[in-house]
Amino acid sequence: WNDSLTQEHFEIKSALDKGDVEIFGMTAGHDTIDRIEGHREWINYAIQNNPNVKIFIAIPQIDFPADWEQRAQEYGFSSIQELYDYFVNDIVHNEMVDQLRIEFPSTKIFTIPTGWASVNLDQMNIDNKLLDQISRFGPNATSLFVDDKGHQGDIIIETGSLLWLKSIYNVDLSTNTYETGFNTDLHEIANNIYSNHDTEYNN
Repeated sequence: WNDSLTQEHFEIKSALDKGDVEIFGMTAGHDTIDRIEGHREWINYAIQNNPNVKIFIAIPQIDFPADWEQRAQEYGFSSIQELYDYFVNDIVHNEMVDQLRIEFPSTKIFTIPTGWASVNLDQMNIDNKLLDQISRFGPNATSLFVDDKGHQGDIIIETGSLLWLKSIYNVDLSTNTYETGFNTDLHEIANNIYSNHDTEYNN
């Protein structure tokens, strides 16, 4: 929201100005002082011409996967799973979404915890439970992450995309026939993430 002079900012506003937007999504990234400042401004703008728009907040993974365990310990948790669960539920849900729902009581607001795709696939790789030859870091096609920051490889992107299909469009992943290109059942992984997500924050 604060990058008000960028082309992307104008493109988003232009799309919202047309008044035919059904779903508007944002990331959970936030300012440390006011966690929902940008989200509040975008929702206010969106509902002017799209009063029935649904809002979702995608909850990304925590950056720098190589440092996950250290980061978890710094915050007093024993694993990245515990830290990410805290991020999803205590920070995004309790401190952001709940507050936005108070401010916009007539607007549907839900979340998509895409970061679980990274966390779960990484743990499955550690436990040798993937049915594909996947490295932790490396090329897109054969790795979980392509750089130190944690930009995702294809297997995580495919899983996250399936989670979006389920979360936004309620696609039945148990019968969906989309070919992911991987032997590992990414449909099941995405479906499990959705099923384990707090139903109060599903679409």
